[in-house]
Amino acid sequence: RRAVVRCMKTIKKLLGWGMVCLSLAIFGCSKDASDTVTASDGVEIRFDRQGDGNPTLIFVHGWSNNRSIWDAQAAHFSRDYEVISVDLPGFGDSGNNREKFTIASYGEDIATIVRELNIEQAVLIGFSMGGPVIIEAANRVPEQVTGVILVDSLRDIEATTPPELIGEVESSFMNLVTNPTNEALVGGRFYRNDPEASFKRVAAMLEDGPGVGWRESLIGAINWKNEDCIESVSKVRAPIIAINSDSQPTNVEAFRKYVPSFQAMVVTDTGHLVMWDAPEEFNRLLDETIQGLMSE
Repeated sequence: RRAVVRCMKTIKKLLGWGMVCLSLAIFGCSKDASDTVTASDGVEIRFDRQGDGNPTLIFVHGWSNNRSIWDAQAAHFSRDYEVISVDLPGFGDSGNNREKFTIASYGEDIATIVRELNIEQAVLIGFSMGGPVIIEAANRVPEQVTGVILVDSLRDIEATTPPELIGEVESSFMNLVTNPTNEALVGGRFYRNDPEASFKRVAAMLEDGPGVGWRESLIGAINWKNEDCIESVSKVRAPIIAINSDSQPTNVEAFRKYVPSFQAMVVTDTGHLVMWDAPEEFNRLLDETIQGLMSE
């Protein structure tokens, strides 16, 4: 019983960090990808590309979902900017024939897109596990990255998962995506608004259960947070800004120990899926952030 209690406490912390949260968004089936690049290990990375204008906005999803979580943002921001919404390998329409599903490999995937498309000014936007991914990407193509925007991710940069609890946390998350319930997702603060509709879409997406690489990427995300997070964040040269929900506190002071210019905005009355619970407010804050980055 004590182990279960410890595990649940750790899961709540993970939700607060926005690190390996399930990111189970209100989204439907993935549409056909409009573009493809090949990763350094031969895996196909698929993405949607629409709109025109600088900078190029690259949206990266979190664990257990795909690029369609950003459909509302892609429609909105492609009026003024080029927008790229990526499926990470193992998710959506991208390949899963990869040996190592690590945050570093995902970061290299995003960097590959930047290089292959000759993008000169990229604003990287990462939700939940996508936050660490864009941190790694920014360190691989620093000259091309204008800004890094974390979306409900890395809310406590110094928090870690005790090694003895990693297995329990892994099992709990895998069980949740294998047997999802609305009660568990609402209780886990994944969403607040229109939970019934949200759960129906989540259940439809998870109908076939976890895919290849899901467990490995989950462990990879936990390990990155424990071992590489602070060093990687400290190396980023572009401004780092966060747009978070109020479902868990954001430890701004801790982040500023490593990135003194770090800024965070909090959207009230939202769950982890802040861009779905308050899409208009989220889009407004994101738009202001992008304009601020371009004026620097």
